[in-house]
Amino acid sequence: MEKKYDLIVVGGGTAGLRTSLYAAGHGHSTALIDPGILGGTCLNTGCIPTKAMLHASHLYSSIQNSRQFGIDASAKINFKVLMKRVHDIVQDGQDHISTSIQNKNLTLIKGKATFVSSDSVQVNGQTISGNKFIICTGAKARVAPIKGLENVKYMVSDDVLDLQVLPASIAVIGGGYIAAEFATFFSELGTKVYILERNPVILKDLDEDVIQLLSDHFTDKGISLITGSEIVEVGQEGNMKRVSYKIGSKSQSIKVEQLLIATGRSPNTFNLGLEKAGVKMGEKGNIEVEDTLQTSNKNIYAIGDVTGKAPFAHAAKRESHIALMNALDGKKEKMNFSLVPWAIFTEPPIGGVGMNEKQAKERNVNYGMLKANFSRAGRATVIGNTLGFAKVLYDKKTRKIIGSTIIGPKADELIHEFVALMNADAKIDILERIIHIHPTLSEVFEALKEV
Repeated sequence: MEKKYDLIVVGGGTAGLRTSLYAAGHGHSTALIDPGILGGTCLNTGCIPTKAMLHASHLYSSIQNSRQFGIDASAKINFKVLMKRVHDIVQDGQDHISTSIQNKNLTLIKGKATFVSSDSVQVNGQTISGNKFIICTGAKARVAPIKGLENVKYMVSDDVLDLQVLPASIAVIGGGYIAAEFATFFSELGTKVYILERNPVILKDLDEDVIQLLSDHFTDKGISLITGSEIVEVGQEGNMKRVSYKIGSKSQSIKVEQLLIATGRSPNTFNLGLEKAGVKMGEKGNIEVEDTLQTSNKNIYAIGDVTGKAPFAHAAKRESHIALMNALDGKKEKMNFSLVPWAIFTEPPIGGVGMNEKQAKERNVNYGMLKANFSRAGRATVIGNTLGFAKVLYDKKTRKIIGSTIIGPKADELIHEFVALMNADAKIDILERIIHIHPTLSEVFEALKEV
């Protein structure tokens, strides 16, 4: 007989695990279906391992630059040990998952799920049905069509974790946040890095002043930014990769040891059979959802990267909570994507929430802006890192804070002050009343002035 569950969760990444464990823990018969290693991109190839890598490269860079503090030190990279630590951290996470999924109400099914009707999926030749479904199959690296790529040993972001030897040189095709983070990692360890981006700038969705500061810093650190470039062809020449490109009518090429393709990510919806479930998809292969995270099928919800809304693990966690309340408790809670913060873990890091200037102008918002440089915070001088600034946008009519972008030391942590303020629907005037501990980097906010 066909097995039926209260809830079927398709995808065992950050969102899927959280969803399944909560539902099962509250007495709902739950099936979790995933063909791969549980933990998804975040644990296995994304957030956790890459930030472990970046922590190591930041530490190495700090030691190399310790002379300014009166410390004569030198460091040697043991790349195999560095990468082993990264893999050990991932393994710890996987071990924790193996323990946590032990629940009498939770059935783990290892396999690929395909919808065969509006309320049932087929997996491993078996058909199972559910009262409600939550799809959280994530996204995968998208490889742009490049002539000659099929004949070259290239990497996508997942493959970097398999490296055993630090390359002397690497070309990164793409200029988004993944490209910028890996460029930071390799450059800090001494690898010659080239970023090739077809747009005139890297991180094109950010404000011009943020892009300019990071681009200048990258250039100062020896990263070659080849922007406005069209990739003509790639080829393998012995152990080296040749990347041929054009800027305008001028043709050029570089040779590197490693080639990383970082041209974006695509939702994992291929062969899910969504059309048989009556689930509508967007132009980019994403699952379309309402603010309640419900799809065009009222019994199916979708969360996480597969919707293309907010490709962050922390957003998926909140979406999981909302989808569960709506699917299992009959609520109509909505996800406010405008309050999802983000960070790019470059050096210096960048953090943001809400609108930036570029978005405010596109939406014809009458905004005001406050801005301050980190050189105004005594702690930044103490730690020898004054590069960067913080800026805050507010609606001139309501005076409510509508966004903030920070680039500089600990920007990924400091942004949470504005995450909290925006969640409280605060007005810009409240900044005058907040007392920050002295000396901390957060004092940069007390130096904010109208621009």
